[in-house]
Amino acid sequence: MTIFALSTVEGQSGVAIIRVSGPLSKKALKRLTGKEPKPRLTTLTKIKTLDKNIIDEGLVVYFPKRQSFTGEEVAEFHIHGSTAIIDTLLKELGKIKGLRPAKQGEFTKQAYLNGKMNLLQVEGLSSLIQAETEAQRSRALEAYLDQNSKIHFIWLQELKKALAYIESSIDFSDEDIPKSLLSAAKKLIKTTTIEIKKYEASFEDNKKIKEGIKIVILGIPNSGKSTLINYLSGEKIAIVSKKAGTTRDILNQKLNIKGIPVTFYDTAGLRKSKNDIEVEGNIRAKKIAKNADIKLYLGSNNTKKPFGNISIDKGKNNLVVINKSDLKKKHNEKPNLTISLKNNKSLDVLWKKINEKIKSLVNTSSGPGITSEREYAHILKSIEILENINLKDISLTAEDIRAAINEISEITKKTDNEDILDIIFNEFCIGK
Repeated sequence: MTIFALSTVEGQSGVAIIRVSGPLSKKALKRLTGKEPKPRLTTLTKIKTLDKNIIDEGLVVYFPKRQSFTGEEVAEFHIHGSTAIIDTLLKELGKIKGLRPAKQGEFTKQAYLNGKMNLLQVEGLSSLIQAETEAQRSRALEAYLDQNSKIHFIWLQELKKALAYIESSIDFSDEDIPKSLLSAAKKLIKTTTIEIKKYEASFEDNKKIKEGIKIVILGIPNSGKSTLINYLSGEKIAIVSKKAGTTRDILNQKLNIKGIPVTFYDTAGLRKSKNDIEVEGNIRAKKIAKNADIKLYLGSNNTKKPFGNISIDKGKNNLVVINKSDLKKKHNEKPNLTISLKNNKSLDVLWKKINEKIKSLVNTSSGPGITSEREYAHILKSIEILENINLKDISLTAEDIRAAINEISEITKKTDNEDILDIIFNEFCIGK
């Protein structure tokens, strides 16, 4: 089957690209241009309907089988990004027998099935397309360029050596097993396990880089939470009022802080209330606080109980801040910082402390790391197997090493398991 789709962003644009992939790609290009395409040569030509009406003038290019991204024959139409032109060309392609619209990620799926990419590269490409920050781009690119697989290959080579030593030992009686063989195998297993565990530690960092850091602002009504999120985001996303209970629902703003996606959440003021809407706002605030990476407690300098009855978590990732330093102090709290949103006092220090907290949570150093839950599961299983190896039983040791080798191999190994493939390729957009 030959598939086609718009491979650029929908809507008006200067240029749009429609991709066709499959055995009828060359035929489709010829029928819509009237020309025999030359491989890998971009040509300016008129693109016409099947009944010879001109749709547009644009560039076309043809890639022979095994010389394209998908590994199939591919034809591309580079046209003007008019909605009318795009719709008309897609409609004409749909009229050609043997062609159908592509599904989500189907071009990349063809590339995978044709051996152009392994599963790690596919997952890396998906993350690369979705990347919004420099850190996300850098980590995803490592996987897409197959740097992760190179590390896995080194582990596999070391474990295969260990297996060879163990299998050689099986030929000897218990009394005659050369100690050098067992010693060499033990050393390889130990050093490889250490390396895999170092790699496993990258999962949490990559997960935070991919999903972002959640910072929740908590406090009683009128402590300045809405003013704070407006200041941090540089936009007036929250209504600021002296009237208590203005914020009833969760407001959020996503920012890019040194390559890391960070979302700030402004919550309803936490206090006892008989108002059903305010009670619900309190429930939602407490719920989102449970999943926060950083809790920023904000209190008022001019009250005896700046945080009311809020139970403050003084964990190392959290910040306790007193606002309204321009007003007379009426409390005995010892916060991490005192600020004045009204007079812009110590706000630069607050930013610095927030950045320090983010930095402590995420390691942004470059290098290959785990990029998916699927890879993480295989890594964890291989570690479990290797850590439980008992060299006293040579036969069982050999089986365990084979099991660990299999777990690592499965990470990039080609599979036709539709459930796994659906999970991976459903993350892609149509046209990629």
